[in-house]
Amino acid sequence: MQIIKAHYKDRYHDTFIEIENTQGEYASDPFSFTLDGVRFVGTSLTDFEPAEGSDTEKACEKFDIFKSGGFELDVFGAEGLGVSYTYELCRYSLEADMPVRVVRRSDNSELEGQLRISFEYKEHDPEKPQGRYICDNETVYHDDLIIHCFALMVDGKEYPCSNMTPDFETALSEISRLMADEYYLKCCFTCQYSDYSPYGNDDFGTMQCFKDQKEEYLKVNTKMDYFEHLDESKCTYRQETYLCEEYAVRNKAEGYRGYVEGVY
Repeated sequence: MQIIKAHYKDRYHDTFIEIENTQGEYASDPFSFTLDGVRFVGTSLTDFEPAEGSDTEKACEKFDIFKSGGFELDVFGAEGLGVSYTYELCRYSLEADMPVRVVRRSDNSELEGQLRISFEYKEHDPEKPQGRYICDNETVYHDDLIIHCFALMVDGKEYPCSNMTPDFETALSEISRLMADEYYLKCCFTCQYSDYSPYGNDDFGTMQCFKDQKEEYLKVNTKMDYFEHLDESKCTYRQETYLCEEYAVRNKAEGYRGYVEGVY
């Protein structure tokens, strides 16, 4: 279990919270926090909804909640296929500091770093494109996600990502390049035996761990190698920021995703 310190703000609240991160093998909702008597869970730090079993009416009274669903689909003639309601936390801002391990190259010492992620959800700008949402057969619009900061803080220094994105792969790649002369991240993202699936990945937490197929993974330097040598059914899924005792610097094989520029 990892505790992430964060500052949460909306029109009802302005307070510091602690976000729990299970950090274990892939879970659908690894993040959670409780505020004003309501527990929220999320797949990433930018995606929270009232936990299953929560009092949704109570959540809607105390928070801004985006509601969608509640209609029927006609799929290939199958009339009456119901779409249940979903509820998502919206119209709020969050600044969170996620702990990560960093290695200082000059003396090979390990330091505690923080990935600072700051964002807000604002009312949708109709000038911006967005997927269509339906609630009770009416079109509704999800809030726009605005990223303000994605940076690594370590040793009194800051390494900010210029790409305002919630995608950890994109942000950690740039941060690794920025600090390459002095530091490197020690986590799944820079591990020799982790990769992203050729079928795609989410913004966070869907790294494949091949530590149980090490010999096979070291043969992988292309997409075709990936399919030839690896068995996805035997891999586990980890967060980019996770760290285990079998970590190895990514410098022996490219895998499917390639080397992490700036690590070695």
